[in-house]
Formats: sequence, structure tokens, C-alpha cells
Amino acid sequence: MKTILCKITFTSIAIIMVSFLLIIFSLPASAEELVILHSNDTHSNLFPFGPHNEYGGIARMSTMIKELKSENDYVIALHAGDMFVGTFAFNKYLGYPEFKIMEGLYDAMALGNHEFDLGPDVLGYILAGFNPITSIPFGPPVSLPLLCANGNFSSLPMLDSFVEPSMIKDFGNFKVGLVGVVTPNPIYYSQSTAALFSDPYAAAGMTAAMLRAMGCQVVIAVSHLGQAYDMLGLSDVPGIDIIVGGHSHDYLPATVVGGKIIVQAGEFGKFLGELRVDVDTSSSGGVTLLDHTIHSIDRKVHKDPTILSYLNELREGIYEDPRFGPVYSRHLAKAMWDHENKWLDDDPYQKLWHRDTPLGNLVTDAIRTGVTAAGYTIDFAIEVNGGIGHKLYAGKVVGNDLMQVLSYGYDPVSGLGFKIKIVNLHAFEILYALEYTVSMVEYTDDFSPQISGLTFEYDATKPSFSRVDMSSIEINGQPINLAAWYAIALNEKILEFMATLGIDITVPGRVIDPYPDLLEFNLAEDYMRQLNKLKYTSEGRIIDTSELP
Repeated sequence: MKTILCKITFTSIAIIMVSFLLIIFSLPASAEELVILHSNDTHSNLFPFGPHNEYGGIARMSTMIKELKSENDYVIALHAGDMFVGTFAFNKYLGYPEFKIMEGLYDAMALGNHEFDLGPDVLGYILAGFNPITSIPFGPPVSLPLLCANGNFSSLPMLDSFVEPSMIKDFGNFKVGLVGVVTPNPIYYSQSTAALFSDPYAAAGMTAAMLRAMGCQVVIAVSHLGQAYDMLGLSDVPGIDIIVGGHSHDYLPATVVGGKIIVQAGEFGKFLGELRVDVDTSSSGGVTLLDHTIHSIDRKVHKDPTILSYLNELREGIYEDPRFGPVYSRHLAKAMWDHENKWLDDDPYQKLWHRDTPLGNLVTDAIRTGVTAAGYTIDFAIEVNGGIGHKLYAGKVVGNDLMQVLSYGYDPVSGLGFKIKIVNLHAFEILYALEYTVSMVEYTDDFSPQISGLTFEYDATKPSFSRVDMSSIEINGQPINLAAWYAIALNEKILEFMATLGIDITVPGRVIDPYPDLLEFNLAEDYMRQLNKLKYTSEGRIIDTSELP
């Protein structure tokens, strides 16, 4: 009996050994595990935000990145763009301190469209360590590698010296190639800035081929195109293994499209993605997806003590600026519940067919009320979904919360964002503009309107530019008069956008610049103070009839 057992044991061992050898020989000749840490669209959220400062903050992000780097052999940390604009930290320091902190955390960053909000020449000055607004040096030049393959900055030598189309991270027994691409969509730029960008797919393809030729086993596209364009376009570009995405602010678990692994990590520094892949270190290269985790950057993560004193100095500088004051602590209003800026099926304050949001209604009511109080007669006020950047959390609302909400703008005098303009539009121009804003709602809500003083309905299942029900349009409770002109209050960014629709805003008398300047931030701040308690909901000002039960 013992002998039989021994024979069975030896046979079992032999079978196990053969099976093990078969598994070994079926794997790549050599493989190494690579960890890719990624964030995107942090929008100058240097300091924690939300109720009791629950979320984000670069000191917490620093702790998480450093811990994960220390625990793994092969790690690369990437930022997929839009580090600029969105808080008082940017409006005070223009992103320079954040660049300097990121030098010790990230291996590379792709340029996003908001990095160009102040103009490409200003971006060049900031990277060189010079404040073009005050003419006072910030400090040493930025050394964080910046990537943009589809931008031609040869006419801007200062900026050109800081930006490369690609880079290689050499880990010894394998190389990782990085290529950056940014959206070329002209709606995000001034006309002169838009001319700097070319087709991102062609640029990514040529650069990926070059990186392969230089011996890279892995090519990562650090993309600021948005999830739809990553999946429908960049995923078809040969030579790319992984797409680390940004621009659309999506919380995206690892998704494989066209053989490419696509990831994205939300917005505002609330999350850090951790992608793990096996790298085939042979000449053929390639990766195998192992795991993807999105870590929450919240109060459970300790703040990195090595940068806290620097951050405290930055905050004090904001408080001491007479334009700002204690915008991270001084009470502005109280939100009685979360005020959303997106269409959410599970939000109790929205219905599925409503396309006005609680924050959209609040912001446009604030503009309309403020412009009227200033003595101007208008018919309605308008914003767009993409211009309302952040939700308001229930509880205490401070000035920086409002800055996060409003359209990303920078006024060098006040530091408070966009000015309000009044434009006179004919009824048919309004109809065309409304059609445009709902022409792409199945793909993006960025251009969808939020309005105070006008209501309308549309059907998202109909062909583009035939979706708006003309008979449903009412302005101040009255059907639109197709022979009339109307005065509309909006911020200067939307006014520029109207020009791209073919509406001539240069005609004398068409645009009114209120005097003194009316700033969107000030109007919203005054309105919130007057209300004190914020109780906005979605009211059905805009309805998608295709979603009606």
C-alpha cells in the first residue's frame, strides 16, 4: 500500500512538473511587470475641497504616488493634461507652484487645452519661471517633461524649448515610449492658438512608429482628446499599446478597444489610477493587462509632510491678496443638498427627461438677476454644461467652491474669471444656436445650454439641426417672436464661441459691454449671499422629449 502511494506521488509530481514547463514555455520569453500611475484634469486643485475638505489635494496625491513608487520596481507616473485653471490657486500663481511640485511626482505630462487658456506665449513664460502678469520671476524653469506631438510651436521658441512630441523611459531591460496628443478642436482655443495644432491620430501614429524603431517594447499615448476620441479614433492607431486619457473627466476602468488598453481617472485630483501590465521584454514587445485600480484621494490618505509648509505659504498668499481674501474658509452660503452640474439618472432633484441642472439654473439665474440689477434690460441668460465645472456639495459653500463651479476663465485685473457681455440676437439666430447646442447630445453634453428666461423642448433621436421643437420655445413665458431681436447675457467665452457659429459679433451695437465690468463670479457670489440657503433643483426648463415616460 505504501509502495502504491509512493508511485502515485511520483507520478503526480511528474505530471505537475510537465504542466509547469508547458506553462512556462507558453509565456513570453521574458516579462516584467510595469505599473502606470495616472491622473488627469486636476484643474489646479492644490488644496482639498468638498465637505470638511474630504476630497483631493496635491499633498495627498503626493503621498499616494510616492508610496506606490516605493512598493514597485518599474513605475511610471503620468498626467494627461489640464492642470491649469479652476481654483484661486491658479488665479493667484498661474500654475507655476503646481508644476514645481509635480516635478517630484510625475515622469511626464501631456499638455491639455486649458494649458493654453492664457495663450501659448504666456504658457512659455510660466514654464521659464517668469510671471508675465506682474513681471516678477517665479523661480527656476520647470523641468517636468511636457508632451505634445500634434502641436507645432516652432514660432514660439520659449514654449518650444519646453515641449517634446515624445520621450523614452528606459528601465534597463525594456523601454517605454510616451507620446502626447491634445484636442485640436478650435472651439477650445483662440483662432491663432488653434492654428498650432494638427491631426492627433496622424501625429500619434508617426511618433509611435518612431518609438518602436528606437527599441521601445511599450508605447503609451498620453491623450487629452477625451474618452470618445480615444475609443473611436486613437484606438485604431497602430503601434500604441496603452492610452492614458483625459479631457472628458471620465472615471474609466481599464477598457480594451482595438487591442489598446484605455484608462482615465476622473477629475480634480479625486482619484489616482494604478494600471498593472506585463511587458514582453523581447524585441516584439507588447503588454498584457493584469489589473487596474482607481484609488480615492481623500481624507483617509495622509498629506505629504514634505510639501505642507510650501502649500501653507501659498494659501496665505491667496488670503493676503486684497482681490481674494479667505476664499477657502469664509462662509458664502449653505447648500441644502448636493447641487449637480451633470445630468444624473439617480439624482433625486432631476428627472430623466430634464436637461436643465440644479447648478445650471442657479448660475444662469444669478447672471440674469445681477445684470438686471445693474440696470440692463435682457431677455434671458445662458451658460453651457461644459462651462459649469464642478458640483456644489451639501453644506458650507466658500468662495473657492464657487470658483470651481464657474467657467474656467482668468481676468488679469480681478483674478476672478470671465466678464459678462450682452449680445443682441435675432430669433432665427437663437433658433440656430439652440439647434447647435443639442446637435451632439448623444456624444457630449458640453455644449448643451443652461438658461434663465427661456424654455424649450427637443428630441435627441431626430437628425441633428432638426431636433428643437420651435413651437415649444418661450422667452419669459411668451412664444418666441420670429421677427424679433432679443438681448442675451452670457460670459465672454460663450460670446467667442458664437462667432464660430457664423454669428457676426463685430456688427456695431450688437454687443454691449456693461460698465463697470460685470464679472460672472461677482454676480454669482452676490446672488448666493442673498439666497443664503441654496435649494435649487432641475425644473424642466429644457426637456428632451425622447426621454419622456
